[in-house]
Amino acid sequence: MSNSLRRSFFCVIPAVMLIGGCAPDDYDRDGVPPTARTTESGAPSRPVQIGFDGPRFDACAGFGRVTNLNPRGDNYLSVRGAPSGSAEEIDRLGPGRGVSMCQQVGNWIGVVYAPESETPVDCGVGSPVNSKRIYEGPCKSGWVSENFIELVAG
Repeated sequence: MSNSLRRSFFCVIPAVMLIGGCAPDDYDRDGVPPTARTTESGAPSRPVQIGFDGPRFDACAGFGRVTNLNPRGDNYLSVRGAPSGSAEEIDRLGPGRGVSMCQQVGNWIGVVYAPESETPVDCGVGSPVNSKRIYEGPCKSGWVSENFIELVAG
């Protein structure tokens, strides 16, 4: 290799590496931009997704119940806006509350659950969906620590 070609090669490679290293990490492994949404307070949030198992299976793969809460403590499970203990608390669930388990990120579970009411609500996650997508209702959704969910079915 000639000196001029070698010099060009060693100038181009670092430039390409520099450009590649500066490129934003557009999507995480689940296909959602890491800062897809923010809450009113400006804290990052991450919507729960459904449909990970494909169009032949239920939109959410499992069903669980809130467990392992300290009855002498707060006795509720915080639902967070993102899979992180520092994410904004968006709701609280009491012991025994049922949740559909839709997505897992680390030791956080993306859950969908009906609002508390006397009339049962179909959250629409017990049937297949065509493709993976963000859950948009009619029920509530958020993130909880897997340490407080007991798998019932799935």
